[in-house]
Amino acid sequence: SALLVGVEPDDLGEGDVLAGVRLQREWERAAFRLGGGDYRAPAQRMGDFLAGAARSGDGDVRPTYLPGVTYAPLSECLPGFVIRSLRAAIPVFDRRIRGFASPGSLLTGVETRSSSPIRIPRGADCQSAVRGLYPCGEGAGYAGGILSAAVDGLKCAEAIINRNSI
Repeated sequence: SALLVGVEPDDLGEGDVLAGVRLQREWERAAFRLGGGDYRAPAQRMGDFLAGAARSGDGDVRPTYLPGVTYAPLSECLPGFVIRSLRAAIPVFDRRIRGFASPGSLLTGVETRSSSPIRIPRGADCQSAVRGLYPCGEGAGYAGGILSAAVDGLKCAEAIINRNSI
């Protein structure tokens, strides 16, 4: 499974429209270094992660990621707001899906590409500042997956139809 943490504009600090891209690069570089610099992923046992303990190693789950993992504290490659969000959410998941937070389970990271790090501004008519350009879907920052991208595409298509029918 995967765990996603929302990133809000305030999490990016003061910056330009590419602040999200810079944040992704920062996390990815930190994870690369923490993994050993040879494309192994950093990994940590759930119990150690939740307790804020630096120790880690083999747990109940054998990692399957190739080329492998390096056991390390994930707090060294993720910003504080992500660590806090995960530590708050994981016990909630465990109450709904027993065993999810098993101390011997394994967290492996970091994936930073769940959705676009930027959003192309558009008006109520779905057009950007470049008239006739309708940014939509995941790449434009208006969706986070296949279904929401399809819905956003329909929304933009309706805006185009309504514009042309006037």
